[in-house]
Amino acid sequence: MFLLQMAGHPGSGKSALSKKIAKRTGAIVIDRDIIKSSMINLNIKEDIAASVSYDIVFDLAEFYLNMELSVIIDTPCFYEGILKNGISIADKCGVNYKYIECRVEDYSIIKNRIQTRDRVVSQIENVTEEKFNSVLNTTIKPVDKEILVLDTSTESSYDMKLIYEYLM
Repeated sequence: MFLLQMAGHPGSGKSALSKKIAKRTGAIVIDRDIIKSSMINLNIKEDIAASVSYDIVFDLAEFYLNMELSVIIDTPCFYEGILKNGISIADKCGVNYKYIECRVEDYSIIKNRIQTRDRVVSQIENVTEEKFNSVLNTTIKPVDKEILVLDTSTESSYDMKLIYEYLM
């Protein structure tokens, strides 16, 4: 069993890769965007929805891990607390902690993905090149754990076999 934290810029392919991994491993994907969007659709203020959605993500992760199901947490991982919560829950539940960062360094790919994807209300609608460049290297990474950083520019730019080997 594992708890996998996905990380990367919006539009970098975290959700698409999470779904592929889940299909192969049977892991549960907890997508923060879906939770946050549901709250926003209920007219909960966005700042409250943003904070509470993280609490729900981690509560669900612990719940499913205690059911002996592997879990994939789908969030950008831009805050230290997100990382610490994931590691803490994995340790508490006695499962392997894993971390995959999806990286796309080409702004035009990110821009195209964001503009053409089916999006939920909490996902960004567009991103400027300046904003993209300012957050490109701000993902928080564990310092004492093995991580996997993938070029997710295209589906053919990463090796699914390597990913499964890393997880198992």
